Amino acid sequence: MTTNNVYHKFNDNELTVLAFLKNLKQYAPDKFDTMIFYGASAREMIKFMEHPEKYGDFDFLFVCGLFDSIRKTFKHYIIEQPEIEVQVEEDRIIAAILMNYYNAFRTIYENRSLINKSHLYAYLMREDEIYKWNGWLLFVVQKTVEEMKEDMQMKFVIAG
Repeated sequence: MTTNNVYHKFNDNELTVLAFLKNLKQYAPDKFDTMIFYGASAREMIKFMEHPEKYGDFDFLFVCGLFDSIRKTFKHYIIEQPEIEVQVEEDRIIAAILMNYYNAFRTIYENRSLINKSHLYAYLMREDEIYKWNGWLLFVVQKTVEEMKEDMQMKFVIAG
C-alpha cells in the first residue's frame, strides 16, 4: 500500500515572503547568511518554501516555527514600494562625498546590518538597480539617506 504525500501549497502571502527573501539575497548579499526573521534564518525559510518535501521528517515544532516566522515576516516586512523622489543636487553632492571620503557618514551606515555604502550611493544617484529592490530594503535605504542629510545639515550649522 502506498500513500501519496501531499505537501503544503503555499499561499500568495507566503510566496510573497519567498520573493522578498530572494530579493534581499540578490541585492543585499553581504549579511544575508546571518539574517534571522523571528527565530528562523532567511536561508532556511527559502529552502523550506522551495522544497517542503525535505522537511517531512523534521520536528513538528521546528516546522511550525518556520510557518510562524514566514507569517510574521509577511506582516512586518512586506510593504508597498515607497515613492522614489526625484534626484536633487544635494543627492549628487552627498554621493560624491560618500564615495570620495572613506569616513564620510560612516557612523550612520556602518552599524546597519543590511545596507552598505554601495546601496546608499545607488539610491543617491538613482541607479536603475534601486527600482528592483523590495519595498522594505528601499525604505531602509531612504531612511538612512534622510539621516545622512540631517547629519550634513547639522554639520553646516555648526561650521557656520
